[in-house]
Amino acid sequence: MRTVVILLTLIVGTAFAQTAKVASDNSAGQTWQIPFASTENTISLAVQNNSGIEAKNVSVAFNDLPSWLEFKSDKFVLKSIPANGSSDAEFTFSVDRKAPVGKDTTLTATISSADGQVWTKDITVSIGAPKDYKLYNNFPNPFNPSTKIAFELPKASHVKLVIYDVVGREVVQIADGDYPAGYSELTWNGLNRNGEQVSSGAYFYRISTDKWSKVMKMLSLK
Repeated sequence: MRTVVILLTLIVGTAFAQTAKVASDNSAGQTWQIPFASTENTISLAVQNNSGIEAKNVSVAFNDLPSWLEFKSDKFVLKSIPANGSSDAEFTFSVDRKAPVGKDTTLTATISSADGQVWTKDITVSIGAPKDYKLYNNFPNPFNPSTKIAFELPKASHVKLVIYDVVGREVVQIADGDYPAGYSELTWNGLNRNGEQVSSGAYFYRISTDKWSKVMKMLSLK
């Protein structure tokens, strides 16, 4: 899934000779919902030139982006905006699965004219939750001495994550608490509940919430 964010930035002034301002006709106070772990999302920023003279080399850039957003390019140069016309600066981006879910994040676009005038445009986005529960294969696998176990939750849940040996005996419990919607990652250091390193062999890890449970296999090698 992906989403398209369309914004209008209005440049007011005669060939940028006067102080200009940036305004939006459709995004004030709006939070754009972006799908979880999505690709090919688009922000299309329409820059309107309300002057009677062509505007050249208008730069539109996003700075200080969060690490969980990956823009194909964070800068776009509009070579020419016709008098009393507009041009679009389009940005394509992906959302990492580690993005915080349900939290507003403000992205700031900086619009710069060729003569050094600068405006900013704030865009508020919020990442949606995963649609389903998911337990990932541990990594690395086989492992020595530790491994990571990751999972996704469509809503905040109480999670238990327990390691068992091949005959079903509990080795250690590595999670028993509340986790937010989205992606979480835990590390098992290969120790049992007595603090002893486990021996080589197959083990199972079981995750459970009040709505879901799943078991997967892993291998310890010494």
